[in-house]
Amino acid sequence: MLGGHTTAMTLSNRFLTAALLTQVAWVWACSSHSTQSSEPAPVPTGIPSLSGLDDATRQSIELACMMQKSQGPVAYGSCLNKQINTLRSSPGIPSLADLDDATRQSIELACMMQKSQGPVAYGSCLNKQINTLRGSPGIPSLSGLDDATRQSIELACMMQKSQGPVAYGECLRAQLRSIGIQPR
Repeated sequence: MLGGHTTAMTLSNRFLTAALLTQVAWVWACSSHSTQSSEPAPVPTGIPSLSGLDDATRQSIELACMMQKSQGPVAYGSCLNKQINTLRSSPGIPSLADLDDATRQSIELACMMQKSQGPVAYGSCLNKQINTLRGSPGIPSLSGLDDATRQSIELACMMQKSQGPVAYGECLRAQLRSIGIQPR
C-alpha cells in the first residue's frame, strides 16, 4: 500500500507542477506578449514619498490614509497615490502664515474634520473660511484685558472658535460689549 500511495503522490505532484507551470506560462504569454492591449503596463505603486510637500498638505494626506496604513503597504501606498493624484487638480492648501494666531487657530479648528479627509477637502474648507473672513471685522484683540477677564471671554466663546473666525469674532465682540467695551 505504501508503494501505491507513493506512486499516487508522485503523480499528484507531477500533475500539480504541470498545472502550475501551465498557468505561469499562460499569464506570462498574456501579459508580456499581448499586442492587442492598448493599455499601458501597470506601474508598480509602492509608498510614494511625501517629502516634497508642505507640512499641512503632508499631515492632511497622512491623516486621510491612517486607516489604510494599518492595512499594509499596498493599501497605504494606494491611498497616498489617490490623495496625491486628487491634489494635482486642486488649488491646494492656502497658507495661513499672514493671519494672527487667534484667527489661524480658529480656522484650523473649524476645518479639523476636513483635514482628516485629505488636502483637497481641507484646502476647500480653509478657502471657505478665508473668504468668509474677508467680509467681517475679524477677531478683536483681547490684549488690553486682565487675565481673568480674557480667559472668561475665551472660555465663553470656545464653541464659536471651533466654528471659524467669523463666529468667534462675533462672540468675542458680544462678550466685550457685555462688559461695556466697544470692540473695533
